[in-house]
Amino acid sequence: MSNFLKLCSCEYTKIWKKKSTKIMLIILILSIFASAGLAALTKKMYNFSEELMAATDYKTEIKTEMESLKADLEANKNSLDEASKNGIQAKIDINQLALDYDVNLYNTYWKSTTLSIDIFNSKQNYYNYKSLGEDEKASREEENINKKLELLKSDDYNAYMNLQKELLKQEYEEKTLTQEDYEIYLHTLELKEKYNVGKTYNSEESWKEALISEIEDLKYSINYGINATTRKALSEKDLQKAEDAIKINEYRLEHDMPPYATSNSIGKTRKVYDYMVSSLTMLVLAVIMIIIGGSSISTEVAKGTIKFWSFTPNKRWKILLSKLVTSVAILVILTIIVTLLSTLIGNLFFGSKDAQGYLYVSNGSVHMINYIAYILLYNLVGGIDIFVFLLFAFMLSTLTRNTAASVGIGIASYLGGSTIMQIVNMFVKSEWTKFIPFNNLSLSDRIFTNDISYSASSLVTSITGGIPVNFSLAVLGVCCVIMIVSMFDSFRKKDII
Repeated sequence: MSNFLKLCSCEYTKIWKKKSTKIMLIILILSIFASAGLAALTKKMYNFSEELMAATDYKTEIKTEMESLKADLEANKNSLDEASKNGIQAKIDINQLALDYDVNLYNTYWKSTTLSIDIFNSKQNYYNYKSLGEDEKASREEENINKKLELLKSDDYNAYMNLQKELLKQEYEEKTLTQEDYEIYLHTLELKEKYNVGKTYNSEESWKEALISEIEDLKYSINYGINATTRKALSEKDLQKAEDAIKINEYRLEHDMPPYATSNSIGKTRKVYDYMVSSLTMLVLAVIMIIIGGSSISTEVAKGTIKFWSFTPNKRWKILLSKLVTSVAILVILTIIVTLLSTLIGNLFFGSKDAQGYLYVSNGSVHMINYIAYILLYNLVGGIDIFVFLLFAFMLSTLTRNTAASVGIGIASYLGGSTIMQIVNMFVKSEWTKFIPFNNLSLSDRIFTNDISYSASSLVTSITGGIPVNFSLAVLGVCCVIMIVSMFDSFRKKDII
């Protein structure tokens, strides 16, 4: 055992003395600062975009659209049917009301929704009933319009929410809604009222509306056992995942914790930084490990230093194993150091307010993993991908004894393999593709799915083909065993002098 540790220590020293290792370590550290710079730049561009939108004169745009609608109605009044004319006239009326009540139709909040959807539909119905001579129905629609216009005039958000509940209850009593649907929509309204969603336009809080809408879809999916988006039947596992997603979404709303991959995430500099620094540092780390693995045997063969190992009492498998164990140890150590260093830099530049932990559901309640522990786990799981390519580079170095080929093929496979597989998966739908190693990578994004919204997580699942993580680990495990056996067999049999 002591001899083996000496071999590992010798290999460790040898790796750190290489100029290429030192250069790549400098690049690795610089990538952390580069991520901080890119995150700050992204935030600046986002703020500029928001300021530009705020400076836009929406009244001028509404007037322009209204004049265009009037011209369209006048030009086509003889060719359009009555319903189409009524629709255009209703839109003209909505634009005029927006000017009268100072409502920005291009921002999403309760006033714009009331005008562009509720009152617009009532206006359209009013004109249709009038043209059909159904005065009683037209009068009822006119009454609804006046009620909602009073809300706009008084700027009473709470009264608006109460009216929405009354209208919802009316639909339920008239049997146009089932009890299940009524409860779902009522819960949606209660959530919006509780968290003041849509009370004013606030781009920084648009994620709340997205999560509430997602909760509504998930509740619908659970009640009917059908995915509200894809219309496919849900399995028991899917139903449980939907229930957990509802609990996590409500926890986020309660604790003001927006998920990543929502429309306002770009405004959260820390979130952008966390995503960038993880992607960039793991990329650089992967290149470092592929270089170490790809040059492990081939460089010593090229320099002739490999022959000195033949004069030692160590068996060949021990020599190769020491190199492999040392490389894996360096991978783990660098992953931990990079994670802690990037967290420290993130806290210094962007603060720790938006540094969120990872949410998960256990025993029916939501729990959270500490931020540092979560980021460390995420990167360590991401290191599994790097470990696979490290083994691949090691195997090539042992078999070919050519550093350029080993490193070049290893890096090319890491950078381009997943992209090529995505293209292949678009055209090949056979089951056998799930056995391809490249389809079983990106384990971090498939294990830690709750950091993004349920809909974004479903998109990731569809892209990756929905391959279970356990199956992917088994496939990658088999690949690793094959590569290890191949390199040890080659190193044992080939002449190393």
